[in-house]
Parts: sequence; structure tokens; C-alpha cells
Amino acid sequence: MHQNRKKKKLWLKVLLWFLLLLFLALAAVGGLFGLKLHKRNASPPPTEGITDFLAGLRSPAAETDWGQLLSQAAEDARAFQFGETQEEGLWACSVPLSLSFLDPEKLPQGLEEEMMETLTQTAARAVRLDELYDDSLHFKEELTAGAFEQLLRTRLEAPEAFLSSRHLTLRFSFEEDSWQLLNGSEVEALLLSDLAFDWDQIAEELYAGATENLPFLPLHYHIAEDALAGPVPDPSCFGETEDPAVIEELLQSPLAQLLLDGQKTAWNRDLPFLTGRPIRYYLDESLLVLVWQEDTERAVGTFSEVVVADGSQLRRRIAGDQFGSLEFETTSAFAAKTNAVLALGGDMYCHGRACGISVYDRTIYRFEPNTCDTCYITSGGDMLFSYRGQFETQEQAQSFIDENDVLYSLCFGPVLIDGGADVTPYTYPWGEIQDLYARSALGMLGDRHYLSLNINCELPDHYYLVTLRVATDAMLAKGCVKAYTLDGGQTATTVFNGKLINPVQFGWEKIISDVLYFASAVPN
Repeated sequence: MHQNRKKKKLWLKVLLWFLLLLFLALAAVGGLFGLKLHKRNASPPPTEGITDFLAGLRSPAAETDWGQLLSQAAEDARAFQFGETQEEGLWACSVPLSLSFLDPEKLPQGLEEEMMETLTQTAARAVRLDELYDDSLHFKEELTAGAFEQLLRTRLEAPEAFLSSRHLTLRFSFEEDSWQLLNGSEVEALLLSDLAFDWDQIAEELYAGATENLPFLPLHYHIAEDALAGPVPDPSCFGETEDPAVIEELLQSPLAQLLLDGQKTAWNRDLPFLTGRPIRYYLDESLLVLVWQEDTERAVGTFSEVVVADGSQLRRRIAGDQFGSLEFETTSAFAAKTNAVLALGGDMYCHGRACGISVYDRTIYRFEPNTCDTCYITSGGDMLFSYRGQFETQEQAQSFIDENDVLYSLCFGPVLIDGGADVTPYTYPWGEIQDLYARSALGMLGDRHYLSLNINCELPDHYYLVTLRVATDAMLAKGCVKAYTLDGGQTATTVFNGKLINPVQFGWEKIISDVLYFASAVPN
């Protein structure tokens, strides 16, 4: 009996302890659960403050139009997205954050090429250099600035290719009844460094990069083959001086350097210029002409150096504009009809003599291959030669004409210089080459680079005339690699800016059948 009571007391104590422990356990669990609920309910989600911060980010105010354009595009393109919150224990969590922004490092990609394409299209529509370039032959700033702004606007209309993303992890700890961002200063510094760009400076750098290496885009100048005259030359492009320094400065100008393309001029300040005779010149974007006179074996040597942008600017006009017409005119009259900057007496092809291989409009009109050397002018402005007896048949000559795209020929001769070599013959059927006459010749110094020569007499000091040998030596001394004899005597004439420049034998201009002339190719 006594023993049973002891057992009941023991079980009662055990039960009481069990209940006490159970109560304590439940209390602990309930407390923790309550704390967790308190943690969740006591503060907003940890991203709310970050959302407000990101929404409030602004780039520094831009001052330039381009900077404002970029700044606004950056504001429109900026976006962020939070990932799912990751628990990191009872009192901590992390939140992934993805940010998209307009990336200045991507904006230059392809911009220079697009700028070049845009300007190339603009140049293709231009007819004058001053539509594209300033006096230094640099693209006009208003042109490049306008093209740049248009390209920039086009890019920013679809900026996806110029966006970048950055991925961050926001780390939080629950402290004092609220979430605390543990890496706030690090995140803020990173966001500000990536998103708060100086768009004015960026726009300036983009423009500089897009325009830094722009090449010169030459225009294509051409005068139609069937045109009876060239464009009217610009009166402001003519000039004259007795000071060689003025010509030296002219030749160093961007336009002259563009036309010369590295070639040296025959003209130089140390030539034996005739005292009191001006050096005449013309320079536009398609044509450079220098005309001067010097003592040539005690006769008056009139030299004309010409550089053209296109071979079509070396032209021929025949009397009546029909092969064989006898409606002769003076060189001055031809020059006025053709708007010639420089006109020269031709070969006097229609003088009652059958001589050489006469080509007009790519067609052979007369085939006398054994009578004289022939000079052919190609569509590219080159001078080609055939010598007496070189072609046996007209078919051979026509094949040569077709292969080289010969526009017309000159029939007088002889050839003086070919390939830089002196080929002047001792005897020749035409021109009394060993006698004393006024002489005329046309030569080439290089690509689209010509030199003409007239040697005439003038009283009282330069009353001599010369043999053809003197003409050859003068052309060689000037550096000609090709030269051909034109009709001399009274036909040896040089007309510049509508005025007869050289003294003419017997004192008056002779009417002739044809002229060679150089015309500007700049449209009026």
C-alpha cells in the first residue's frame, strides 16, 4: 500500500515536469514565431527604398543640345528589375538587381562609318566644292554637325544596341525592427559612377571621334563630249601679277595642291621672265592655268601651264562644228564661243593638205598615215602618238582609236618628245622645221598636266624666229614627257581670258579651222 503511494507520487512529478517542459517549449516556439511575424510585418519589403533611390537618379543637367539629347535618351532607356528575395538565415536576406542603361562606350561603335556614308551621299549630290568644304578644304562644320545630329537622333530612336546591363546583389539585415542595407554605400557609389554621366562631354567626344579621320571626298568634274562650250569661268578666279611670290602662294593653296596632287610645276620663280610682262593665272576647283612669257633664244616664248581635274576639259572646237567646214575664225573668236579659259591655235587641219590620220568624234575622216606623225587625244586627256607609216590599214588605226577611246586627233607634227625622250626628227615634210618660223607645241608634264608653247618675234628687242629644235629644247627644259608640234606661223596664238597674249607674226590674228582649249568644269 505504502509502496503504491510512492509510485503514484513519482508519476505525478514526472507528469508535472513533462508539462512544464512542454509549456516552456511551446512558449519558446511561439515567441520565435511571433518575432518572425513581427519581423515580416514591422517593416516594408527591403526593395522599396532602393526603388525610390533608383527612380530618383538623374544625370547632371546637360547644357548643349547634343548633351540634352543624350541625357533625355539615357533617362528614357534606364530600367531596373529585382529578382526574388533570397533568405540568408533568420535575420538576413539578399535581393538580385539588374540595371539597364545607355552605355557611352557603345555609342561610338560604327558612328564614324555611318558619318562617312552620309557625307559620301552628300558629296555625290554636290556640284561644287564650296557646298562641302571651307577654304582649307575641310568639311564645313555646319555640314558635319548636321549629319552628326541626324545620326545621333536615328540611333537614339532605337537604342537597344547601345544599352548595357549591370547585375548587383543587395544585402539586408533586420535590425531594430527594420531592414538595413548592409552594402548601401558600395551600391550607391557603383550606381552613381555608372549612371551619372557628363553627357555634354560625351557628345563632344562622340562628334570628335566621328569627324576626326574624315577623308577628302573629291567631286567628279566632267564636260559632256557634245557640249560646244564649257561652263562660264568664274571672273574672280582670274588674276595677274609681276611678283613671283604671289604665284608661289597661289600654288601652295589647298585648291592648287589638290589639282597638282603632288606634281611639280614647270613654272618657278627663277625663270627668265620678260621684264614688265605679268604672270597671268586662273584657279578654281577644276582648273589651274599659269601663263607667262620669257626670253627664248631672243624671241618671245609664251608658256601656258595647265592642270585639269578631268580629261574632258582639254577640248577641241572646229570651224562650223562640222568636219571640213570652211567657216574659219580667229583663236580669239573661238575662245569667246567656247568659254575658254585658255585657247590655242590648233593644227589647221582644213588647209587644203592631206596629212595624217584625222579623227573627229571617234571616227576616222581622213587616212593618210605616211604623210605626218599624228597626235591622238583620249577621253581621259592623254596624248598618244602614231608615227609616219605605223598603221598600214585604216582598220588597224580604228582599232587603236577604239582601244584607247580616242576622241579626236591633231595632224601636223612632228612628235618632239615621247616617254621623256627627245624624238625630234632632223627632217620632216611639214613646217620647215630647220627654218626660222614662229613655233607652237603642246606637251604633257604629267597626268592631266599640260604645257603649251608659242615662240614669236616682237620688235624691237625680240625680233628673232627659231627652228623647231629650239621648241623641243624649251619643252625638254620644262620637264615635258610628251610634246607634239602644232601649226606655227600666224596660227601660233595664245588667248587667255578672252585676250590675245602673245605677239603674232605680221601683227594680226589669222582665221583658222580649229583650236584647242581648256575650260573650267565647275557648273555655273
